[in-house]
Amino acid sequence: MKKEWIDMKVRAIVIFIVMLGLFLSLAPLQNWTINILEENSQAVQKYMNPTMIESLKNWDFYIYSQWFGKNFGQFVPIIALIIAFPLFSREYENGTIEFLLTRASRKKVFLNKLTLSLLVLTIQLTILSLLPLIYSVIFSKEFTSIYTFKFLIHCLIGGIFWYSVTLLFSSFFNDQVKPILASIVALGVSTVLGILRPLKFLNTFLYILGTSIFNYNSINWTYSIVLLILSIFLIIASYLIFLRKEM
Repeated sequence: MKKEWIDMKVRAIVIFIVMLGLFLSLAPLQNWTINILEENSQAVQKYMNPTMIESLKNWDFYIYSQWFGKNFGQFVPIIALIIAFPLFSREYENGTIEFLLTRASRKKVFLNKLTLSLLVLTIQLTILSLLPLIYSVIFSKEFTSIYTFKFLIHCLIGGIFWYSVTLLFSSFFNDQVKPILASIVALGVSTVLGILRPLKFLNTFLYILGTSIFNYNSINWTYSIVLLILSIFLIIASYLIFLRKEM
């Protein structure tokens, strides 16, 4: 477990610093953003509903739409990919997998990597999802916190799904480049195909960005359960590949 944490520590810290910097470049700029939009209202109206500017004056709408609906939400799959892609592929590529297996069984190696990486991903996504609430408390902003936890569920489940996809590729390929490329291709293809109405369900960004929360004030439980089931199957498949793979 200690080795896994050493391997993951730098990635985890860098991800958190970058996302915290992104949040802090966004949250304090509500008034500045509104002033810019109002000064360029004629040009903005061509691309934005005029009522949007008024809506952005509401702190709840501003922070939820700009953080979850745009910035952080779009990075959730990327964070999951970065956490998962080197888990096994790095060991194969560096030739350290054989050393690991002389010290522990395949089952223990897999569970150690799975447990720690999932824990790191969950903690990161949880803290980043709670940033609007933390910021609002510190700066005495009126904030409807119940929606934070709804977005948190969407971000966690969406992140775990793309983590499990990348984990599958990481357990299958013998170098670090192929898992990240395969995961990015899978993310891109599913998103593009999701533009087509019959295949809309393939676009996980609609779920992660909280479309159902914005539109209906509710969690999309059906989609959540489906993604969780798929994630479990993908993790089991990754485990079976790792058990049977020749080193």
